[in-house]
Amino acid sequence: MPDIKASNIASWNIEVGEPEIESIGQAIRNRKVAQGSVTEEFQDKLAEMLGVAHVSCTTSGTAALMLAYLAIGLKPGDEILIPDRTFVATMNAAMMLGVNVQLVDVCADRPLLDPARIEARITPRTRAIVPVHQNGRAADMDAIQAIADKHNLAVIEDAAQALLSKLGDRYLGTCARFGCFSLGMAKLLTTGQGGFIACHTTADYHHIQKLKNQGVFDVTRGSYYGMVAGNFKFTDIQAAVGLAQLRRMPVRVERQQQIYHAYRRGLASVGCLRNVEVYTDRGELPLRAEYLCTDRARFASMLAERGVPVLLQPPSLHESPLVSNQPEFVNSEVYSRHLLTLPCGPDQPLSNVEQVIAIIQDVDASMPSWRAQGRDDRLSS
Repeated sequence: MPDIKASNIASWNIEVGEPEIESIGQAIRNRKVAQGSVTEEFQDKLAEMLGVAHVSCTTSGTAALMLAYLAIGLKPGDEILIPDRTFVATMNAAMMLGVNVQLVDVCADRPLLDPARIEARITPRTRAIVPVHQNGRAADMDAIQAIADKHNLAVIEDAAQALLSKLGDRYLGTCARFGCFSLGMAKLLTTGQGGFIACHTTADYHHIQKLKNQGVFDVTRGSYYGMVAGNFKFTDIQAAVGLAQLRRMPVRVERQQQIYHAYRRGLASVGCLRNVEVYTDRGELPLRAEYLCTDRARFASMLAERGVPVLLQPPSLHESPLVSNQPEFVNSEVYSRHLLTLPCGPDQPLSNVEQVIAIIQDVDASMPSWRAQGRDDRLSS
């Protein structure tokens, strides 16, 4: 029997089309190009969707983190605690400001900041804890906030991968003083590039607005240069794309859940993979289809020969030469060696997912099994 092969499957699929083109055209016809009223409308709709007082859009998720770090008063030589498993932007946004990072290992069952390991990493220079809601999974915000309160530390949520994912009745990114989101192409909602900060008070919103606009709330209404700031403004062109994208959200949320559960069912008996659980029954919304694989390089090569792109997730931060004097990371190293992403995205056709499942089922017999390598089942359910 010939090998099953796929065709025209992208590793990530998100649609940007005629609705966005029409929205951009309308903005340009109305001479709405730089940051202005369209951006304000987009910010208001995001704030309403998340149930927060204010949202401030900026140039990227990284810029959102930098602005939030500045807003809580971080300065060179200060330290923050971040999970070892996160995109490097969480660390870079701090280091660009001269802020040092202390890395904390993740939980054994999910790649999230382990509250039990936080206090051992706190030093006299620690100023903040930055939990990261990887792939829509909710970090234990109650435990993290309790530790922060005990040690008088700020909490900033990195929710770049967690738009519309929930912890109880709260959206991730709205549980702390600031929540930082990304609007890049590999997100649930995209404006090409961009990001935003969710905040709860008008004072914090005004502070962020000034930080991203040379220290003034509106250059047309005042020019008192009383703070060091920069230019991290959004544009009405991007906001026009975002407004069109917002109308796609209900369908995308449903599709993300369908993709997750299709893979979960179809790959349940595949020995070389282990699902990294997302608690959809608790309101978590997966962004990507993440699995641990016994030999991910071989697995990715075999699937590539069948027309299926597989993305190997990057190493943990402690492997970077930018950090030193870090402890052992027993749990995060498992993800460094084994974590991968299967084809997904909020507009990925379910027929593509079914093709991928069939091909993985076909190649599984040629792969070492998780149990045969002495692995346990903590990451499966």
